Amino acid sequence: MSTRAVDVALPLPVQSTFTYRVPEQFRLPERGARVVAPFGPRRVIGVVTATLDGEAAGRELKDVFDVVDESPLVPTPLLDLAAWMAEHYVAPPGECYRLILPPDGVRASRAVARLLRPDAPPGDAVVEALRERPLRVSTLSRRLEGDPAARLARLRRAGLVAIEQDLGARGFRRVQVASIADGSVAPRGKAQAEVLERLRNAGGRAPVAELVRDRPSLRGAVDRLAELGALTVEDERETRGPGVMVGQVAARPKPTPDQERVLGVLTEAVTKGGYAPFVLHGVTGSGKTEVYFRAAEAALAAGRGVVILLPEIALTPFAVRAAVARFGPTVAVLHSELSAGERHDQWWRIREGDSRIVIGARSAVFAPVPDLGLIVVDEEHESAYKQEESPRYHARDVAVMRAKLESVPVVLGSATPSLESHANAVKGKYRRLTLPVRIGPRGLPRVEIVDRREAMKAGADPILTPPLREALADRLARKEQSLLLLNRRGYATSLLCRECGQQASCPNCSVFLTLHRGGHQAVCHYCGYQVPAPRACAFCKGEYLRLTGYGTEKVVEAVQAALPEARVGRLDRDLAARRGAVEKTLAAFESGEIDVLVGTQMIAKGHDFPKVTLVGVVDADVGLGLPDFRAAERTFQLLTQVAGRAGRANLAGEVILQSHLPDHYALRLACAQDYESFFEREMEFRRTMSYPPSAALVNLVLRGRDPAAAARDADAIARQLREGAPGRYRVLGPARAPLARLKQEHRFQILLKGDRASMRAAVRRALVERYGETRWPGVSVDVDPVSVM
Repeated sequence: MSTRAVDVALPLPVQSTFTYRVPEQFRLPERGARVVAPFGPRRVIGVVTATLDGEAAGRELKDVFDVVDESPLVPTPLLDLAAWMAEHYVAPPGECYRLILPPDGVRASRAVARLLRPDAPPGDAVVEALRERPLRVSTLSRRLEGDPAARLARLRRAGLVAIEQDLGARGFRRVQVASIADGSVAPRGKAQAEVLERLRNAGGRAPVAELVRDRPSLRGAVDRLAELGALTVEDERETRGPGVMVGQVAARPKPTPDQERVLGVLTEAVTKGGYAPFVLHGVTGSGKTEVYFRAAEAALAAGRGVVILLPEIALTPFAVRAAVARFGPTVAVLHSELSAGERHDQWWRIREGDSRIVIGARSAVFAPVPDLGLIVVDEEHESAYKQEESPRYHARDVAVMRAKLESVPVVLGSATPSLESHANAVKGKYRRLTLPVRIGPRGLPRVEIVDRREAMKAGADPILTPPLREALADRLARKEQSLLLLNRRGYATSLLCRECGQQASCPNCSVFLTLHRGGHQAVCHYCGYQVPAPRACAFCKGEYLRLTGYGTEKVVEAVQAALPEARVGRLDRDLAARRGAVEKTLAAFESGEIDVLVGTQMIAKGHDFPKVTLVGVVDADVGLGLPDFRAAERTFQLLTQVAGRAGRANLAGEVILQSHLPDHYALRLACAQDYESFFEREMEFRRTMSYPPSAALVNLVLRGRDPAAAARDADAIARQLREGAPGRYRVLGPARAPLARLKQEHRFQILLKGDRASMRAAVRRALVERYGETRWPGVSVDVDPVSVM
């Protein structure tokens, strides 16, 4: 008799799938169905990746406990996408498949055993324990002082016992909804009359809880009216959503000639169908969002769905509102600030076809949209699309692969495309579309670079040089608004002891502590360690401590000192940690309650504020000195993007960059908004040094609390890699990582440059040889990294 078996990906940090036998009482599950399987002492929900009917004969296998789904929850292209991710990113398969399932789709299950036949023969301890009532398997284990799995499997095969799974997943919320049924029934008393009046004002139907929210005593009147037949009360499924505030539906603006040209191409691609990747290179303020929306309308008209990705959706609430205002309730919003219940309901709305447009952050690329017709990746250059934890996928690249698997167009939009995307367009792999002109009468803002070296020689304030301070005062007098960018948060970047020269450091990481004025705390921005701001040096006990460097908090203080009448706000990660604070701050700025908004790169994220006429970059050099090959590219992108926030309406814009490196090409070309020249200059460096996109890159990091052990592992793996495929790639290292210690673990880095497929295969071979096929402890594999810190 052949063995019916399945390969299963478990939601665990393990590098392989596991094969299980499927008992005869279950139908052989399809690929993509979930099963409950044993893993050590646990019962885990996993995803079937392959069926092996008859292919596992002679192998000693454990049985699955249950088959959860009769058919797969997600379509085949999403299953193929998860499999591709596991291969491409050298990632645990279960962690990849988990991304395409509903929230809590692989949540740990609780198995319950139930006796099927009361006439089951006596004598078996399991049968006797179940005669009174069904019991959890864990309860049976305690009562029988041992694992009953083998006996339960035998009893299941005999048809005497069933094992049911409490999946523990969050379900739909049910609500009672009242509707007027018979208008001829007269109310009896004031309470009943008030209930009917409230229902009529609500359009004839409303949730009962809403009807009586301010007067709970009316609930009795609702019940009596239902008994009289004046209204009906029915249970309905409530969909929990993100509560996006929606204003009036905005009029569709007339497209510019450039937009019409681009839309002609995109509309044809959407209507025709088929894989078609585009890079939409549009300068800031050129109307890329309107192009996305009209392309989405074409997909909807063809009966297809749309996914629109934004890098950080909590930072762009106005873009979400615009989408909801334009397309109405068919929009589903997915992002990290949703509650578990909201995520659950939004996922199922999408899968059931109630939401035809999905707008969300990077995880929205996995939304189970039926009949997908278009994918849009806005601000495709943003590093926020790269996940830092395993699986370390890049949502832009995953979107392109999904478009290929689903045979649909994909649009990668940006004013500063990543070098990888632009290089693909240059090679003809992607088609390039352009929006070269800003909409409106004013054009791009005027940009000035202030040489901080000369300003500081003259005794100027290092934070606000005279040109920037005067420009701020001018905008304040004209009742216009200003943005100030400094990509460092906190008050001071370090505390320096004047006696011994040491700086306050994190005990867990190889970084200095940042001083925050709020709460007077010294904080590590990597591990979260914080202590009250020290009054004495931890090394020599000296009390002469000097604050060095400055962050956004210090800039706010400087603006308030220079312009006491100015209303100053701040937007950075510290503020974003408070729920709703980002949207509240942005709304206050939009309404004119804030004159000057100081922030980190968060203020450069696609915002559109008509009254902003000045953008000041307090220190344009931040990031240029990092030991990272993307430092110049990130600086160019950030400066170009933040400059684009100025002068977006009928008022002229101005940008002032303060720099100690005014002649650096990234700064000069960002001022000129000259992307093409920057691309050519930066590509010279990438080709010379064999960095992406001229070669693929894999960053292998080995970490551990014992530095000697981590170093030995790194040396052994590097030797194995060098022997792997000579000529196909280069191996650099091992060496201590730029961030040498993080969260009490020492970090060693190996960089591989060359052919991606050869590097992936070599890394897998080396790690399997060192650690085995299942777990790779203390190892991080980052294929196509956005940073090598």
